[in-house]
Amino acid sequence: MGNIVVLPPELASQIAAGEVVERPASVVKELVENAIDGNAKRCDVEIEGGGITLVRVTDDGEGMLPEDATRCIERHATSKLRSFDDLKRVSSFGFRGEALPSIASVSRFSLQTRAAAASEGLQIDVEGAGRVMASPVGVPVGTTATVRDLFFNVPARRKFLRSSNTESGHVTEVLEAAALARPGVTFTLKRDGRHTRELLRAPSREERVRQWFGDASLAPCRGQRGPLVVEAFLSRPERSRTGAGGLKLLVNGRVVKDRALAVTVAHAYGSVLERGRYPRGVVYLELPPELIDVNVHPQKAEVRFADPRAVTDAVYAVLARALADAFSMPAPTRSQWTPRAAATEDEPRQPTPDTGDGSRPQTAPQVETLSAETTLQSADPWGLVGDADPSASATTAAASPSSRSLASSSAATGALIVHDSAGAPLQPRPGVRWADLRFVAQVRQTYLVCESEDGLYVLDQHAASERVNFDRLVNAYRTRSVPSQSLLFPVVLPVSAAEADLAESHAEQIAALGVEVRLRSADALSVHAVPRLLQDASPERLVRDLLTELSRGGGRGFSDAVDRALATLACHGSLRAGDPVGPNEARALLTALDDAKFAGHCPHGRPVVAFTSWVELERKVGRR
Repeated sequence: MGNIVVLPPELASQIAAGEVVERPASVVKELVENAIDGNAKRCDVEIEGGGITLVRVTDDGEGMLPEDATRCIERHATSKLRSFDDLKRVSSFGFRGEALPSIASVSRFSLQTRAAAASEGLQIDVEGAGRVMASPVGVPVGTTATVRDLFFNVPARRKFLRSSNTESGHVTEVLEAAALARPGVTFTLKRDGRHTRELLRAPSREERVRQWFGDASLAPCRGQRGPLVVEAFLSRPERSRTGAGGLKLLVNGRVVKDRALAVTVAHAYGSVLERGRYPRGVVYLELPPELIDVNVHPQKAEVRFADPRAVTDAVYAVLARALADAFSMPAPTRSQWTPRAAATEDEPRQPTPDTGDGSRPQTAPQVETLSAETTLQSADPWGLVGDADPSASATTAAASPSSRSLASSSAATGALIVHDSAGAPLQPRPGVRWADLRFVAQVRQTYLVCESEDGLYVLDQHAASERVNFDRLVNAYRTRSVPSQSLLFPVVLPVSAAEADLAESHAEQIAALGVEVRLRSADALSVHAVPRLLQDASPERLVRDLLTELSRGGGRGFSDAVDRALATLACHGSLRAGDPVGPNEARALLTALDDAKFAGHCPHGRPVVAFTSWVELERKVGRR
């Protein structure tokens, strides 16, 4: 007997379910997409217990004939593909034939369906990949899929599901994403017997986006480069958020996650968008199906482009010009077919994505683009070179990373350690204190120039102020004594279902940060107080960024996200580039840095100070 055996169908289905069905929202996604593929004009979703107890999806689509209904719960049974060539031109949501058998293998599953040509419908009942029972039933044309007791036979998977509120929030987001993909379909959501969402069919994408966002200031951006058609609706720069949670990307009607595309959209705003912030809105990309591969992710949440660099360059070209016209901004000058120049000390820093752990990279990651030399050597399969903006100027040479002085702090001693322009470590005289530095001047309303016996210090005023505020907030939080400042009028802000669930489930912990947030409805919060230290910050922006940081913690233990949340709060109440600083303020800031732990870095990891010794300076000017 050999050691290799063919797995039983029941076991194979459960293994497949582990990739396809992650949570109740995964079930809703698959069933709703099946309804859309069935040409439904209305799709009603009902959930109980966050979808763990019950998920029911009813549509008025084409339905299925009895023979198709009995076959649809078999593995790899699909109506979307017939040959290998069909896989290269997938235009439907589903195509693998794995969703229904995977769902049925981990739940008590029931399917009622009837095609227009059939005189009666058929009901299919399956319990945990057990025996299939079929019986005739009288139902209208369309399909109703009912999923009860999800993961009842996989307790390990069920154990890791979140609260019903959190799971309901994910279901809501799935339904809203489907509504963005198909404006011509009506979607409703009933949660625990109460109707919570109704997105009526819309005549256009723009109307659907405005219906979903409730924001009339979104700017429409449209254009085409070669075979790529771009249609986007994006917010003003001041409505941006930390992280790309408010930005939806759709490729051929499929909602996807693509970091390079999200970064490209942020870069299209140029220098007016702060680092680490992304606009709110929706970006639709249309491409011939043969130029993308949708079969690269178990849940089809990602796609792969035949030429990703051409896509990012084309998207940048379309959006940069449209956004400049819409918001009267200076048009970025990056050429579509040359590398993006690294931001120098004399240029404004471009937006960069957060790393997901609360820190930010030291230099802006480059959007993947084709260099001019590569372009000449390649075939340019989409013909985008001819469509490039003729007014776009060539980028300048990137500044050498070695030309920047970085500072760091020693975790062991707390002493300041700095590096010269060549990267060699330099240690100021032992016992140097920030308060001993003599303030000389403020430069470009961003940097504080100070001197000491060792050399010249240049402090980033925002990083230094952020370090001080962070340390004060941490100390106050540990003693649960963060003082709050009540707002004269509460600030109401619309939120997603997931954000509302976060605010509700962590209300007490958020209050410990000095922020008072109340849930007004399923999609709205009101802010009643902010930390007194940050009373000049925007309450709306502060709370949105705070919720973004909490969401990165995955909803598990609030303490995992405390440091990132406090860093976000500290950032809002700190000096910023452009704020004038006088001698008294500068001396107060230097003195406060002595009381902050590891004051060489801000809480996001950026250096507070650049140091040049007098010896190094004399060498540079030819005195040595």
